[in-house]
Amino acid sequence: MKALSSVREKASDSIRRAGSAVGITQSSSDNNGLSDEMNEMCPSMTYKQRMMGFGSCFLLGYLITFLSFSFFVDLLDGNPVPFVFLYTIGNIISLLSSMFLCGPKQQFKNMFDDKRKVTTIVFLSSLLLSIIICFIKFNKGSKLAILILLLIVQFFASVWYSLSYIPFARRAVLKCCKNTLGVDAA
Repeated sequence: MKALSSVREKASDSIRRAGSAVGITQSSSDNNGLSDEMNEMCPSMTYKQRMMGFGSCFLLGYLITFLSFSFFVDLLDGNPVPFVFLYTIGNIISLLSSMFLCGPKQQFKNMFDDKRKVTTIVFLSSLLLSIIICFIKFNKGSKLAILILLLIVQFFASVWYSLSYIPFARRAVLKCCKNTLGVDAA
């Protein structure tokens, strides 16, 4: 029983630290560590349900993004709508998954804080532009090149945005890239 209690304490501490990383603060009046804002969003959801919602939504989004590649040949043949639509919808669902953890208002604040503002704007712009370009009629080759470029930008902006939530991750990735490319860290 003592071992089980120790595991529960460690798990509870880990959950508290994970919640803190995404903007969830633990108040003394709230036994589950949920902020008032989260309770306003879905008042009947427990912390465990929120974590399950986050994980499910995040995985569903990336599953949809991954499944979009079954339409990649259609994209190359000049029918970009199925691929671009699924790829973009998958990214949006994954992005919105963190609203289960911190609520929409805090998510919006997190997205546009100083550390993430540029990445968020690039990411959202590439999402919107890829869908708009999809429906504009012009040269097939140019359209394909622009869409692939936008989807690559969308992918890297999504990764860079996600790394901003992991302490020192961006710095580590930059250092790794500099070392790989042989660029001096001046």
